[in-house]
Amino acid sequence: MVMTADLPAPAAAAAAAALAVAGVVGVAEGVHWRASRRHLGRHRASEAGAGAVVVLGFPSRRGGRPHPLQHWRTEIAVRSLAPGAGGLLVFTGGGPPGAPTEAEAMARYAREVLGVPAERIRLETAARSTWENIAFALPFVESAETVAIASDPLHAARGRRYLHRQRPDVAARLVPADDYRVGDHPWLKVATTVYELSRPALRRLRAGLARRSQ
Repeated sequence: MVMTADLPAPAAAAAAAALAVAGVVGVAEGVHWRASRRHLGRHRASEAGAGAVVVLGFPSRRGGRPHPLQHWRTEIAVRSLAPGAGGLLVFTGGGPPGAPTEAEAMARYAREVLGVPAERIRLETAARSTWENIAFALPFVESAETVAIASDPLHAARGRRYLHRQRPDVAARLVPADDYRVGDHPWLKVATTVYELSRPALRRLRAGLARRSQ
């Protein structure tokens, strides 16, 4: 085994950087794998896919162009949907006035790129937060036999937790989305890991600033 101390300085620095990057990616993989198994319902496995999939929104890029996270969430949703004709994709998410909503941007990608028939798509275009994504999508999924939440695994776990709080009866029908695959979008996994793990600290910071401003 070659130690970095035995290498010339530039090579040692490159090797150390590569090890650090591999470590960060590995941590993100592990965090996402664990998250993909949290807050599920009574049906712990669903080989056939979900009867209804709620696709959590994310802001589009300038000009309404889809963001890579929107692509990823839509891809997860499509591969999580049961193949039967009765299954539905429920895209949820609003947007700024005069621009396509988050739901519309993702639904367009599902139709035009991934080939999902329009009759299997429903839109909810008012939600402004993950809590509202779940609440406003409920009317579309109440009658579904099984429900999955599609987003990156960490965000989807938060969505499932919110569903358990809002509607435990519907949450009992939660099944896993096909949201975790090894090596799938590694840099998006790193970014979403940093965001989700920093949320508690950000909430405390905002609360502190709000108290000081009073």
